[in-house]
Amino acid sequence: MKTTNKLSRFTAFVLSAVLSVLCVFSCVPVKANAATLAQQKAEYSKKIAAAESELAQMRKEKASQDAIAKKLQSQLAVLSSQVSVIQSQQNEIDRNVASLTDQIAELTDEIAQTEKDLEEKNKNIDETVDTFCVRMRSNYMSGPTSILDILLKSEDLSSMLNQIELMKRVTDSDQKLVNRLNKEIEEAKALKKQLTQDKENAEIKKTELSAKKIELDATKAEYNETINEVEAKAAEVDKILYGMNSEIDELNDSIEDFKAAESAIAAAIRKAEAEEAARRKAAAAAAAAAAEAAKKQNSGGSSSGGSSGGSSGGYSGGYTPSYTPGNISTSGWMWPVPTGASYISSTYGYRRDPASGASKFHGGLDIAAPAGSNIVATRSGTVVYVKYGNSGYGNHVLLSHGDGTYSLYGHCLANLEVSTGQHVSQGQTIAHVGMSGYATGYHCHFEIRNGPGMDNRLNPSNYVHK
Repeated sequence: MKTTNKLSRFTAFVLSAVLSVLCVFSCVPVKANAATLAQQKAEYSKKIAAAESELAQMRKEKASQDAIAKKLQSQLAVLSSQVSVIQSQQNEIDRNVASLTDQIAELTDEIAQTEKDLEEKNKNIDETVDTFCVRMRSNYMSGPTSILDILLKSEDLSSMLNQIELMKRVTDSDQKLVNRLNKEIEEAKALKKQLTQDKENAEIKKTELSAKKIELDATKAEYNETINEVEAKAAEVDKILYGMNSEIDELNDSIEDFKAAESAIAAAIRKAEAEEAARRKAAAAAAAAAAEAAKKQNSGGSSSGGSSGGSSGGYSGGYTPSYTPGNISTSGWMWPVPTGASYISSTYGYRRDPASGASKFHGGLDIAAPAGSNIVATRSGTVVYVKYGNSGYGNHVLLSHGDGTYSLYGHCLANLEVSTGQHVSQGQTIAHVGMSGYATGYHCHFEIRNGPGMDNRLNPSNYVHK
């Protein structure tokens, strides 16, 4: 009887110990998995904090560049206004010079006419003087004519008086004619002098205006040179802002990706904890059942010498991801832009950014193709999200392939063919080639990641081949 009781107690002890060990070992992987997930969640939280800090700094720097750009635009406005004023002054000078040119031409014509009139008047006075001289010579040759000669030769008194009056009138007329011509000549000379002076003044004014225009040309050239310098600086700032906007968009995408990964890990932790609680509950129930069985065995006093040869089966180890970076399968990944016209226009790695001109890391392949070409899922998976926008990746899709790998398709047309949460098959059309966001031509920006975040981007050339 004592031997039987000892065997019963030993059997119960062994059964209880085995169940306890099974319970402990069944919980270890879950705890390890939950701890790993918690660690990953903490890492993503740090990444989110770092990205948000970098984003805040980037926005601060962008605000500074925006202020510089605004100042440069203000300078351009002032300089352009000054150039406009100078141009107006030059136009006014051109009009004045044209008017003076016409005025000089008219004065030249008037001077020529005055000179012609002077020549005619001089000719007339010369003819009058010649006539007068002829008459004087005739009188001289015939001898001096006295009043007595006129009296003797006159038939009567009336005839004598007429001859005396005629002689006087001829003399007075000649004198008046000479006086008038002399006056006209003096007037013509005075007019010519005035016209010549007016012409000289107009030519001086024209010369001064031409010199002023040359001076304005030099000032205008200086302003234009300054404008070119300011425009060059503004273009440089625009490039910097373009790059900053691109980086800000990428940081925003990274933060969203990190938050999505953090949420997924949090859900996995909750699931792992629930599974652990369920296992603990099952282990406790099994232990209670074993204790109850041992109690019944002890109270029944049976002398069974059987054994509890149960097998634990159970969990075989901790979490091991099914995807290992570097394992290449040429048949596992499909070329994402199947049209025959597609080609790689930019590779993975550092390059000169086509927009800003700065050296910048390019985290994927740019696959150029005609606008609207189909973009297909490189592998089957689930749509993590679809996003629409005019910056960064533009309209783009992120797929999860269920083994820790992700693929991204950017710069698509707005008619995306899938929605968030949708399952897609390998080769299924999900989007179409466009140039939304920061793009300089029609292409698909294609990425492969070993995690949802941008810091997990891999070289797609190691996975896809046309």
